[in-house]
Amino acid sequence: MDSSPPCPVSPRGEMSSSDTFKNTIISAVSQLSTAYNLIVIQIVHVIVENQYCGGDKCPAEVTIASTACLVGGVCGELTFGYVGDCLGRPRALQLTMALSIFGALISSFAVPLTDDDRTVFHFLAIARFVLGLGVGGVYPLSATIAAESSDQKSRGTTTAIVFSMQGVAYVLVPLVAAACLGIFGNPGVDAYGGNKGYAWRVPCALGALPGILLIPFKTVSRKQAAGAPPADLAPRPGLWEVLQMRRYWGRIAGCTLGWFLFDIPSYGNSLFEPTVLANVFPPPGNAGVGLTGGIDDNMCWQLLIVALIALPGYYVAMYFMDSIGRRNMQLQGFLIMAILYAILGIFDHQLTQVPSLMLVLYGLTFFFSNFGPNSTTFQLPAESFPPQVRTTLNGLSAACGMSGAALGSAIFKTIESATSLPATMLLCAGVSLLGFAVTWFFVVDMRGKPMEGDEETEETPDKTSDNEGETYMSVDPAGVLLPKLAADPGKKVGTPKRDSQGHDSRDRAMQYDTVQSVHAKI
Repeated sequence: MDSSPPCPVSPRGEMSSSDTFKNTIISAVSQLSTAYNLIVIQIVHVIVENQYCGGDKCPAEVTIASTACLVGGVCGELTFGYVGDCLGRPRALQLTMALSIFGALISSFAVPLTDDDRTVFHFLAIARFVLGLGVGGVYPLSATIAAESSDQKSRGTTTAIVFSMQGVAYVLVPLVAAACLGIFGNPGVDAYGGNKGYAWRVPCALGALPGILLIPFKTVSRKQAAGAPPADLAPRPGLWEVLQMRRYWGRIAGCTLGWFLFDIPSYGNSLFEPTVLANVFPPPGNAGVGLTGGIDDNMCWQLLIVALIALPGYYVAMYFMDSIGRRNMQLQGFLIMAILYAILGIFDHQLTQVPSLMLVLYGLTFFFSNFGPNSTTFQLPAESFPPQVRTTLNGLSAACGMSGAALGSAIFKTIESATSLPATMLLCAGVSLLGFAVTWFFVVDMRGKPMEGDEETEETPDKTSDNEGETYMSVDPAGVLLPKLAADPGKKVGTPKRDSQGHDSRDRAMQYDTVQSVHAKI
C-alpha cells in the first residue's frame, strides 16, 4: 500500500461552457506568466552584466542566476503536482501564482549583496528560485485544468490554446525589453549603481502582472460544477500502487523520457541564437550584439524575428491536435527536427554564405518543435493517468523536461567550446532521433478517447450468458472502474467489463479483497 496519505478526488461531473471558458482563460494567463518569467532573463542578464560587470565578464554568476529558476521549477513541478492532487487544482494554482508574483517582484529589486557588484546575480538567483517554484507548479496544473475542463473531442485544442501562450510570451519579452530600453535608456557598461536600472527592473516586475490580474478569479473543479457531494474516501490505488501497475509503465516512460529528450536540444538550441544571428546580422565592426540600434546590432529585434518564425507552430498544432493526434504530431516533430539539426550541422559552412537560408532553417527547428513535441509533451501527461495521481505524474513528467533543459543548458555550451557548433547541432539531431524512438514505442495516442480514469461515467449492463446476474460498471471517487453488484447482493456476478484499454476492471481495483467488500464500500 502507498505510504502517502490518500488525497480526496472529486467525481467527474458535467461542466458548463462558461466554466470551461473561465478555466481555459485562467490556465492560459497562468501559462503566459510562466513562459514570460522563464524567458525574460535572456535579455535581463545582458543588461545587468553590462551595468554591474562591465560586459560579458561574470559568466559564472550569470549561470547561477539563470539556472536557479530551472532548479526551482523542478522543485515546484514535483511539489505542486502532488499538492494539486491533494488540495485540488484550483487552490494549488492560486498558491503557485502567489509564488510567481512574489518572485517576479523581488527580482525587480535586486541589488548587490556585498561590496562586490557581481553579487547582484546572487540576489537574482535567490529571487528566481522562488519564482521557479511558482512557474514550475503552473505546468502540471494548467495543463490538467484545461484537459479536465473540456470534452474528449476538443480536449487537445483546449490544452493547445493554453500552451500557445508560451509563443505569445516569446514575442512579448523582446517587445517589452525594447520598449523599456527606449523609455528608460540603456544603463550602459560599468554604470553600476549610478543608473537605477529601470530598463531591466520593469521587465522583471511585469512578470507579476498576469498573476495579479488573476487574484480575483479561481478555476472551477468538476465537483463544484456538478454540485457533487464530498467524495467517498474509499480505498483506491495511491501513487505507489499506480507506479506498480504495468499498464502505466509505458505511459510514464513515454511522458517523462519524451519531455526530457525534447528539452535537451530545445533549450540547448536556444543558447546558440546569438551565434546564428551574428552570422545573419553581423554587427558593425564586430562590436558584438547590443541592445539598441538597428536590426544588425539589436538583440531584442533579432530575438523577435526568431519568435515570430516559431509562433505559427503553436497555432498549427492547435488546429491539428485533435485530428492527427498527439502521438503522430510528436513523431513528425522529432523527425523533422532531427533532419533540420543535421542540415545545420553538416552544411554549416555553406549556410554561412547564405545567411537568410540559415535563419529560416534555424527558425524552422522552433516551428516544428512547437508543431510537435513542445505542444504534445505538455498535453500527454494531463490525460494519460488516473485523476487521483494525475497532476503528481504530470509534475514528474514536467520535472523531467526541465531537468533536460538544465542539462542542455549546462553541457551544450561546453561541448560547443570543445568541438564546434556544427558538431553540437549533430548531437541535437541524435537526441531528437532518440525522442522519436521513445515516442514510437511508449506514447499512447489519446485522441478522441476519454481521459484515463474517465472511461465509464454511466452504469451500463453487461449480462452473463445465463442471465442470472448482471454486472454494472461504476466509477469510484478516484476514477477507478469497479464491479458493482445488482440489486440483490447474493446474485452471481457476471464477467467484469473490460475498459477501453482491454484490461479487466478487477485489475484496476486490485486493493479490494472481495466483491462483497466492494459492495460494502459503495
